[in-house]
Amino acid sequence: MPSSRTGAAGGHLAPIAAAAPQLSGSSAAMQALRAQIARIAASGAPVAIRGESGSGKELVARAIHAQGARAAGPFVAVNCGAIPEALMEAELFGSRPGAYTGALHERQGLFQAADGGSLLLDEVDDLPLAMQVKLLRALQERRVRKLGGSTDEAVDVRILCASQHGLGRGVAAGTFRQDLYYRLNVIELAVPPLRERLGDLPALCEAILARLAPRQGMQLAPAVLAALARHAFPGNVRELENLLERALAFADGGMITLDGLGLPVASPAPAPVTALNAGLPGRQLPLPGMGHGGAPIVPLQLFLLQTEREMILQALAQTRYHRARAARQLGISVRQLRYRMQKLQLREPPG
Repeated sequence: MPSSRTGAAGGHLAPIAAAAPQLSGSSAAMQALRAQIARIAASGAPVAIRGESGSGKELVARAIHAQGARAAGPFVAVNCGAIPEALMEAELFGSRPGAYTGALHERQGLFQAADGGSLLLDEVDDLPLAMQVKLLRALQERRVRKLGGSTDEAVDVRILCASQHGLGRGVAAGTFRQDLYYRLNVIELAVPPLRERLGDLPALCEAILARLAPRQGMQLAPAVLAALARHAFPGNVRELENLLERALAFADGGMITLDGLGLPVASPAPAPVTALNAGLPGRQLPLPGMGHGGAPIVPLQLFLLQTEREMILQALAQTRYHRARAARQLGISVRQLRYRMQKLQLREPPG
């Protein structure tokens, strides 16, 4: 199945051959997901895929493409949150020479690259409102105009999009256009997190190890699966893959052990910290565990991590959990915010 990807602002990578995507696991949740994919794949309707970071949203999109009528066409995926706003229009629709500084040649956009196939807009809810208007027009007209161009070009693309919490939250918060929501959310598909299908761990581990080390015949020590089943997996399948890749480097005699796996050790929850007073004149930020003598009795690293947690939660609450706005308030990128939330095991409330 041909596929291609693009970077945040760079040119498109050459399409590479790829095997049909496989969704490992036989849990009831995965069987239901496969059945839904089989039903909707033949349709040309847009699909909105909802799932936590690392749960396999792109894999689901590839499965929809591979089982549909467009399987022989290209599959193109782009992370909307990773594209600088100034380059979004050129990245999606292409550009003419002279359209912007450094544009010396005509450039194909992602819509043209996906013509006859499928285009996955990952983290589509990170698109700014101005870009949402242009995307809506392209979907309605099935035509795109390159940046700096004067004529429209017809495109035939099936749109798949992905988000962590569903597009309805952005509509309610006023950060996502309702008319674009109705265009994209024709069919909604939810990807279960790994913690809700831990019975799939043996099949997932087997599939990951077969891909990472196809000729080594690696095996898991009996205690490894038991330890994995007790882990919360905030990073979902992507975190499992990371753990197994690390374990391969420390495997001894073809066997992955607990020592090689390097699962994080659970630590007791730190005492709450009031970070709202930080930086205010005449106010002292209380330290957790501070005794009568004023000396902190907790490690500095623990205090810094808890302060970081409080500030991120405050920014998310003030922006109604809109990651792009919260990241701007904190002075970091959306990617950095996602990493820090995963590191601190912060999950957004359901709804």
